[in-house]
Amino acid sequence: MMITGKAKRKVALFLKEFYNKANVGNGGNSTGQDANELDIPLLTTRKTTGNSESFGSAVDFAVTFTGAEVQGNTIREFGVFSESMPTDSEMSEIGDGSWNSGNSDTTMLSRVHFDALGPFSVNDSLEFILVVEVE
Repeated sequence: MMITGKAKRKVALFLKEFYNKANVGNGGNSTGQDANELDIPLLTTRKTTGNSESFGSAVDFAVTFTGAEVQGNTIREFGVFSESMPTDSEMSEIGDGSWNSGNSDTTMLSRVHFDALGPFSVNDSLEFILVVEVE
């Protein structure tokens, strides 16, 4: 089966619009498809990502964590989230324009685990760019 170029772009724009939060953590286990949170999230409030289209069907999710935010920690995981995703029952309401963003689910788009980085000092910074391509 093939997804058309126009449909890929629409899915990419959906991801760009709804997934705009990120967090880092100390967990290092592999990720299951049912996971909806980092293993051991570091920040209590997720940071806003700067999302951009790298080409028609890809989205770059970029965020920088300051040394003060991750000071003394070793980072082993990074995740991108939506805090404004419609609930499953509201998905059809997006299309008809009646969806009210007052009801929303937090949904993790992706979690990447890796070899430990850090520990970090207050003067450090840590930048992540996750590229997601709709195939």
